[in-house]
Amino acid sequence: MHLRIPIAALLAFAGGAAVAQTAPAPQTAVESAADAQEVPVTRGLNAREDSEASAQQAASEAVQAQYEADMAAYRTSVQAHAQAVAQDEARFAQQQRAYADAMAAWREQKRDCDRGVLKACKKPTPNPSDFY
Repeated sequence: MHLRIPIAALLAFAGGAAVAQTAPAPQTAVESAADAQEVPVTRGLNAREDSEASAQQAASEAVQAQYEADMAAYRTSVQAHAQAVAQDEARFAQQQRAYADAMAAWREQKRDCDRGVLKACKKPTPNPSDFY
């Protein structure tokens, strides 16, 4: 056997149940007295929680600021290192060219000496620092 209940009746019943659950029950004198004692305590606890939350927010902002400062310091350090490396590479390239130029001059001097040019044989060996 099937019961057929109209949908409108079900909605009315469900709506009535929801209204019955949300309606506040009237307070007794004991409950009102308890609320009177608990409200200041609750407000104090909430105020303390708010101040702790504010302190945590300030600490979090300080930590974030320090983190950003560390990132900037690292970036500055890496850029300074890159600049020093570039300067070292430029200096090395200059020294390398000076050495190669001194070697080329020495080979030419040796060729001349081997051909019998005494003046080339008596010359000192080229010094790379003279080619900077």
